[in-house]
Amino acid sequence: MVTLDGREIYHYIGCSTFSNYIVLPEIAVAKIRKDAPLDKVCYIGCGVTTGIGAVIKTANVEAGSSVVVFGLGGIGLNVIQGAKFVGAGQIVGVDINSDKKQLAEKYGMTDFVNPNEIDEDLVQHLIRLTGGGADYSFECIGTQQLCVKL
Repeated sequence: MVTLDGREIYHYIGCSTFSNYIVLPEIAVAKIRKDAPLDKVCYIGCGVTTGIGAVIKTANVEAGSSVVVFGLGGIGLNVIQGAKFVGAGQIVGVDINSDKKQLAEKYGMTDFVNPNEIDEDLVQHLIRLTGGGADYSFECIGTQQLCVKL
């Protein structure tokens, strides 16, 4: 338990993101320019580091491999960006919102699938699209049902 002047300091998942003040170790912060646009740099805190880090540090995606990304929000887009950075040969984005396709293509997505717009089972469709199945898949939605299905 963390306290200040004898009173408990509450936190959410250990980082107090909804607090006015927060105590963090130096390794958990990044210095930014005073003129940096906050609506842009706010993504560095989670979406960029989680997405790109999953590709480069956790999965060690190799050049030329096929990658499927489920969910094209902040984390999913940065998984795509990380996959492009390491030279993945095919990057498939999967989302039920087709409006996300254009932005995902700017990040490096090569193929897009909206599960609501295909006439076959999603898994079978992806196996066919990738020529036998993805080398790497990233679930960026956070739903247990999707993880179980995959």
